[in-house]
Amino acid sequence: MPPNANRAARTQPSSGRSRVARKAGNADPAARKRSPVATGPEAVSVARFSAVLEDVLAAVPDSAREGFLTAVAGDPGAGLDPALCGPAPSPAERSEAAIENLRRQYDSRRRVIEVSLTRAQAAELLDISEQAVLARLGAGDLVGLKKGREWRLPAWQFNPDAERGFVPGLARLRVVFPGGGVTLTEWAIAPNVELDGATPADMLAAGCVDAVVHAARAATAVAW
Repeated sequence: MPPNANRAARTQPSSGRSRVARKAGNADPAARKRSPVATGPEAVSVARFSAVLEDVLAAVPDSAREGFLTAVAGDPGAGLDPALCGPAPSPAERSEAAIENLRRQYDSRRRVIEVSLTRAQAAELLDISEQAVLARLGAGDLVGLKKGREWRLPAWQFNPDAERGFVPGLARLRVVFPGGGVTLTEWAIAPNVELDGATPADMLAAGCVDAVVHAARAATAVAW
């Protein structure tokens, strides 16, 4: 046997690849390109991630799938492996975490109110009466938060390029969006992968109400 034969044999790819590896290797290039794992720096949409997760769960044994779903659902009896996840939090730690979460939510509310308009300011921008602003709030066309007895209207919904001076479609959006004014504000001003990186607020201002409602439905479906 030539001196380099053993080395050459070791460098040859194994013919005993796993079924998963063979499947990935034999997949057509277009399919690999469509896979969310191969998108590189691009964000993967929630819907595509959910589809991949469903495929994975369908391929594993029933016992493994049920254990995974039970653990994700938060069943206290699921018994996640402490060697991997660490010890379960104590009741006191759970309570403190819940309180800290509430603090963050109230901090968010204060930040939103700081960049919100009074009813008088909104009426001035829209060139309507304060009573008309209240009517828009009641119809769901505008989003408002209460500070004491006064209304505060988050600034993101006002846009001079919009037909009526505020973004359209809010009444439709609020039907499918599960959160209140604070959560909606944070969601509306954040880049959204379902909207190719645009913010829901910008898409509403451009009149793309259907796309924003679809993105809200997708987020709600994954959350539940």
